[in-house]
Amino acid sequence: MLLVAVLTTGCAAAAPQALSPQLEEHQRLANALHSGVRVHGGWAPEDYLGVVQPTPVLKGGFGGLDIWLRGDIVGTPCGQYVIASLLALRERPSADHRTVNEEAVKSLVSAGWSAQAAEAARASCPGGSN
Repeated sequence: MLLVAVLTTGCAAAAPQALSPQLEEHQRLANALHSGVRVHGGWAPEDYLGVVQPTPVLKGGFGGLDIWLRGDIVGTPCGQYVIASLLALRERPSADHRTVNEEAVKSLVSAGWSAQAAEAARASCPGGSN
């Protein structure tokens, strides 16, 4: 079962690639916001910046999540914003775009970001000014 969150449309996704040191910052943020999250980079379905799905029980236990980021946002503030957005949407699946944005900004602020930096991260995403 794949829970896909549409954050914005974009270019075709890159092929899967090995984990990079750039993912360390993303991993720290994800774990600060939600326990049991593993962040992967370099792949997301076409037209998505990222996806979140439950971790298969055989791979990571019960209740874990995998977040996959598109390759062009790995290691960027946009990648951090996408992680916060995906986790916010996971908590409130019926939320509208504005609510997800507000929750993502609150999450980043709770992790030590300023509201201005969180909004700048959102704006740095492809289609982020929408």
